[in-house]
Amino acid sequence: MSVQHKADTSQTLDKYCAQAHRHMAQDNAIACLLNCYIREYALPHNQVCLDDNNPDCPMAFTRGGLAGHSKIRLIFPESDAVLILVADRISLLGRCHFISQPYLKKMGSSWQPLDSHFLAKFMLKHLAIVTNTEFNHELMEQISNSVDVTQAFIQRAHGPYKPQTQAMDACSGLIASEQSLLWGHAMHPAPKSRHGVAFDDMLACSPEIGANFPLYWFKVDKSLVKQLYCSESMPLDMIDKLHPAEECLYPCHPWEVKTIMAQPLVQKAIEQGLLLPLDSLGHKVYPTSSVRTLYAPEINRFMKFSIHVRLTNCVRKNAWYELESAIVLSRLLIDLQQEAYFHCPKFTLMAEPAASTLDFSSIGEKISETQSRTLSESFGILYRDGINNELEQKYRPQMAGALFAWDVDGQSICQGLVERLAKQRDLSYGQMANQWFSAYLDALLPGVFYYFFKQGIAFEPHLQNTLVGFSDGLPAFVWLRDLEGTKLLPNFWPRESLTDLSDSAISSVYYSREQGWNRIAYCTLINNVSEAIFHLASGEKKLELNLWHSLKQAIAQWQLVEGEQAELQGLLEGDDIPSKNNLTTRLLKQADKLSGYNRLASPFSHLDQV
Repeated sequence: MSVQHKADTSQTLDKYCAQAHRHMAQDNAIACLLNCYIREYALPHNQVCLDDNNPDCPMAFTRGGLAGHSKIRLIFPESDAVLILVADRISLLGRCHFISQPYLKKMGSSWQPLDSHFLAKFMLKHLAIVTNTEFNHELMEQISNSVDVTQAFIQRAHGPYKPQTQAMDACSGLIASEQSLLWGHAMHPAPKSRHGVAFDDMLACSPEIGANFPLYWFKVDKSLVKQLYCSESMPLDMIDKLHPAEECLYPCHPWEVKTIMAQPLVQKAIEQGLLLPLDSLGHKVYPTSSVRTLYAPEINRFMKFSIHVRLTNCVRKNAWYELESAIVLSRLLIDLQQEAYFHCPKFTLMAEPAASTLDFSSIGEKISETQSRTLSESFGILYRDGINNELEQKYRPQMAGALFAWDVDGQSICQGLVERLAKQRDLSYGQMANQWFSAYLDALLPGVFYYFFKQGIAFEPHLQNTLVGFSDGLPAFVWLRDLEGTKLLPNFWPRESLTDLSDSAISSVYYSREQGWNRIAYCTLINNVSEAIFHLASGEKKLELNLWHSLKQAIAQWQLVEGEQAELQGLLEGDDIPSKNNLTTRLLKQADKLSGYNRLASPFSHLDQV
């Protein structure tokens, strides 16, 4: 074979691979957008049929591998259109796993196949009519960007748990799972959108490609450093271990350097000799699933940095009042830890006992509060405790978001784990799935319920915030992390009990009981547990019903021990479950904290079929 022929063959193969990766990225975008739409709009308005038998469908759906599967038909009366596609899994909540391209038919036209771009364009036009708003060009761009980013990740992926770079020995399994989320949030319209950073820079620091990198460092006058802590570990001591030096050094995320250097106040600080930009230095850190939270093995801490980059919904910066509230909440939670152990011994919290930033408010008379605050936010860092080595070795934790997800080949991670475990134990898959799921609930639910109902603390126990430890292949321990969204119920925590918090911080941490219940019910039961059921059930309706029955039993059992709660009793009697509206939030350009909820019909009403 000639050199030229080899080159041509290689180029052709690269072209086909790129096309295949593009299709995979577009398929994920289609699934995310349609699942969001079904949940937030089609189901509440009875505009979807999840098992359509209408003979009017594309010929491709009546033959080959698609013929034996359910067809999903969506009607769009305001747009005089119908959309249809095929799914091999449809949950009791209407969550679908699609296996065909969507086809659209407008009044007087024939069926037309759609890629993700044209589907998004149609959907956003339709939603503009339904909501009486303008076409959301920003969301259209986010969806397109998410497809591009996903494609880039797929091209660099070598498997679900094989980062390109070797993670450190300590916590290597956890870091590998943190860095395996190629597809992102299954119920978000643009799960991998990242705006505000150059594409190559974005890739270099993204967990999905197994990245690790050094931080960017500044030499600073120690008088600028502002520290908060409620444990023996001070921020500057931890920073010094990452890059020991005689001078006072301070790091930032590489993506934040450009934002920092563009701020006028920085030049003034440099001129006064208070700040000197250096370079990328010191030990490497490992980005986790949240992207801006980096694991530093030398100090066994997770460092949550500010980045003025929009990841999915939000620009991810650290306001000082958020850091302040995290420290106070950590102190409260540490004080409760011993008591909590007796109620939820398989559940613990990853405290955030330290925070730091640089304070530039005193470097000049004409410094505006806005300038100083903006720069301070750029340098904000929150320090989260890591898992101690003994527990890490014992439980080998993984992130729940990596368990209840698809790998790069489209296989369900947790389903594969349970299949292998069933084979080892000579059990049926259904028997093993029930055991595995019950063990997971036993580790997760008591902690979430205890802290909310008994201590007035509402966490965000969604898939990315939940770490799962294992014993003999079964879930045996849960760590919950990220206190940014943690809220307090005022009847448990009156204002006078929070004297360490500023007014800004206090106003940010309070939720009513209804708000708190919406948050934990959505994060726990919909985002987390229902995804576990969706993957474990593998499209088998009887098994899915059995798993929901296990959830109902677990809730009833908790109440027998800890006492009846109105919200839980309502669930057992068939109340709808609150579900956060991620598509609507982006569509209406709302801040994430203003997201609304709709109500999903509870699968508990189907349990007489078990």
